[in-house]
Amino acid sequence: MKKLSTLLFISGLTTGVLVTSAIGQGGLGSLIFPDVPVGSYYDASIGEMASLGIITGFADGTFKPNDPLSRGQAAVLMKRLRDEIKGITSSSSSRSSVSSSSSSSSSSSSSTSSSSSSSSIPSSGLVRFTASQYRVNEDAGTVTVTLVRAAGNRGVVTVDYTLVADSATEDEDYEKQEGTVRFDSGVTSARFDLAILDDQDQEGDETFKITLDNITGGAGRTTPDEATILINDDETASSSSSSSVADGPEEGTFKFSALDFAASEEIDTATIRVVRTGGDTGSVSVNYGMTNGTARSSNYNSTSGVLNFSGGETEKTFTITILDNSDMGGNKTVNLSLSNPTGGAEIGDSTALLTIYDDENSSFGSGSLKLSHTEFEVLESDGEAIITIKRLGGAMGEVSVKFKTISNTATAGSDYENVDEIIVFKDGEASKTVIIPVLKDLVSDGGESVNLRLQDPTGGATIITPSTAILYIY
Repeated sequence: MKKLSTLLFISGLTTGVLVTSAIGQGGLGSLIFPDVPVGSYYDASIGEMASLGIITGFADGTFKPNDPLSRGQAAVLMKRLRDEIKGITSSSSSRSSVSSSSSSSSSSSSSTSSSSSSSSIPSSGLVRFTASQYRVNEDAGTVTVTLVRAAGNRGVVTVDYTLVADSATEDEDYEKQEGTVRFDSGVTSARFDLAILDDQDQEGDETFKITLDNITGGAGRTTPDEATILINDDETASSSSSSSVADGPEEGTFKFSALDFAASEEIDTATIRVVRTGGDTGSVSVNYGMTNGTARSSNYNSTSGVLNFSGGETEKTFTITILDNSDMGGNKTVNLSLSNPTGGAEIGDSTALLTIYDDENSSFGSGSLKLSHTEFEVLESDGEAIITIKRLGGAMGEVSVKFKTISNTATAGSDYENVDEIIVFKDGEASKTVIIPVLKDLVSDGGESVNLRLQDPTGGATIITPSTAILYIY
């Protein structure tokens, strides 16, 4: 993730017209290209490589970070990188754009497209908002809006902004305001505040818009060139809060109790738990079934059936007969599934995996616990981060481990909600998840981090590496 080298980043990038960066080495690609996500793991790398002229953008000011890279484009990038390292001044032809359009079939048309597109981006840049939507609490008083000048920074540029009522009402929910934002030569970012008015009405969330007009200094515009301000009503429990998670039906949502289960070949049966979460109203049912993964009929008896839940019941089990053999064939897997909920219930995670441990090759004990990765990533807009804890080397008996979040550059209460809880693995459960609520703020801070830790195992389990990890919030 954050440790990838520049060369690895280059292998997935598409080039276009040359862009003059205003941010210098170590800047952010998201300040140059509107389609580079702020705080993404490649944000700084794109910014630095663009500032050196090694990678470039397209005529519309975008970068297209997920587009494929052709062999021809890779050759151009490698040459630019070589020239930068050796201090060679490249000719204009070597800095020309490389079109990624699949419709450009001839070298002459590609060259013509390159030549015309290279002059289509003004050296004074393209103006845009940093986000298409900003969210603010009604009692916050103000919301800060940021404009950036991408793909160029020459000369003085001004742009007018105007507020347009939507479901929010001017001078009741926000103050009427219009103004002019000025970018001095070399400046690529500017901010202004809007006043938010608090009232006592229970009116739900409301929105108004900001539009841009009258751009001077030869600059152009790119998307997003309109932004929406969403005001969270503090008299109403806001259903649109970024930290809220949509509630399921009152009849409940079915899912397996774990992502993965494990059983030893020498154990007669494996017990699989299905839980009903988020509600337990009324009588409901769900079908279960299984298919071969790497396991075959010599490893287990396949079965299917229906689990019936009465009102108030939240957990049911079914069993799978495990067949012992003398083959040294290694561990085998079975795919588990849920389907056909009834009574108004729904299905959440509909699949899980059962691993049958080969007792000729490995022992099966209480297991060792670890985090699935050393680094995790989440967007603020996702509302939650899902962290996986794995139990390896056996799943015999019930064990537990404490999971903790520890503030690093992110702050508990404003960037995420602190988690400090005991995670219980019941007999046979081999992989569980922890949810960390992520809070959306109004500050474009380029990514923050939270430390994660496992400690204090019980039930005979041990902790192995990685027992710590970092969650990056973008």
